Amino acid sequence: MKKINGLFLFLSVIFLMALMIVAVINMILRPFGHPLVGSFELMGYASALVTAFGLGYSQEKRGHISVDILFKHLPRKLKAILSFIGGTLSGAFFLLCAYKMLMLGITYIKSGELSETLNFPFYPVTLGVALGLFLLAINCIYATFKGAFLREKN
Repeated sequence: MKKINGLFLFLSVIFLMALMIVAVINMILRPFGHPLVGSFELMGYASALVTAFGLGYSQEKRGHISVDILFKHLPRKLKAILSFIGGTLSGAFFLLCAYKMLMLGITYIKSGELSETLNFPFYPVTLGVALGLFLLAINCIYATFKGAFLREKN
């Protein structure tokens, strides 16, 4: 999982750098009356991919927020059970989200829908987001089962 998460994090950084370059070039050229055509579309696409491709790595590193005010006061066994249920439900939810994004991407492929300014197809970004959500779901499920089996050994 670490290598896959690392690869997608690297891709996320590449898209982030491209997003920043487009934004800076657009800011420099705009006062001269020559803004980059489609810059907002490109930045929107890149932002979606930056976010989606970073989800798996963030889950692996436990970088998402968690509110554990009540949770930390529960008995250890109940914490383990609730963690397992929560992790499994999270994985299932993000798997469903990935599936729905995949179906939306397939719909975009079939319809040939294009962006307004650049006439860029929607489906590559939609499928990229689906892939990022799938990676998040796999990370949730992997961490949940890994944690459950490690707890049993202790």
